[in-house]
Amino acid sequence: MEYGIQRRGIYLAPPTEAEVEWFCDQFELQEVWEIFGMEGPNKMKMLRLWRSGDIVVGILHRVSPRKRIGFVVMFPPDANRDFWEFGYAIAEIADRDAFSAMYSTDAMAHYMFEHLNVLAMGWRTRSDNLAAQAIVRRLGYTPFETVKDEHHSYTKYRLDREGWMRRRGKLDRGEESHPSGLGATFITLPTFPYEPHPLPNVPQPEVEAAPAPVAKKKPVAKKKPVAKKKPVAKKKPVAKKKKRA
Repeated sequence: MEYGIQRRGIYLAPPTEAEVEWFCDQFELQEVWEIFGMEGPNKMKMLRLWRSGDIVVGILHRVSPRKRIGFVVMFPPDANRDFWEFGYAIAEIADRDAFSAMYSTDAMAHYMFEHLNVLAMGWRTRSDNLAAQAIVRRLGYTPFETVKDEHHSYTKYRLDREGWMRRRGKLDRGEESHPSGLGATFITLPTFPYEPHPLPNVPQPEVEAAPAPVAKKKPVAKKKPVAKKKPVAKKKPVAKKKKRA
């Protein structure tokens, strides 16, 4: 990714160098390489794909409380598929909710279709993963093939640009009828550190910051001295009238 994308309470951001290492390390975990349909640990393969620019990677964050919860990776078309394949992993079970999955998928679809102008995106879900299948269908992806390997069967789904525009229209109407308070369906986070927009009425995470300077009190204006009253001039005595002779 070249910039971040926020969708309500979730945002994707380009990985830092440390996060690239973390992302590739995840493919040493059996839970991860199995859900991606790999035969074994694949850290070095993912690192090569990243360095060659063949994959698109976004680090998945929650806005509040602020935390990194996983990653999204897009694999390019190959001889077996004509679409960019979506994959994601969320580390902690507590963060694996349907909204996080849908928001992250929509954020990456927005980036892929409207920034990179790809023609199609797709998913591959294990046939025994009913929750993932329900999410993919809700997002508008159409199943078109089931394939098997030695251990599992997988259902493939596809979404083209026309399907994305229908999905985008639905999201925009949802933003109008149930506003997030962000002012848009998607928010672009253009530059590092890709700070997300806070959600209204949601407590924000505490961040360490320098103490705010104490405001100096304005000096109290000195009261002007009360002007002394001028002494009242004494009235001149009235001259007595002279008596006529």
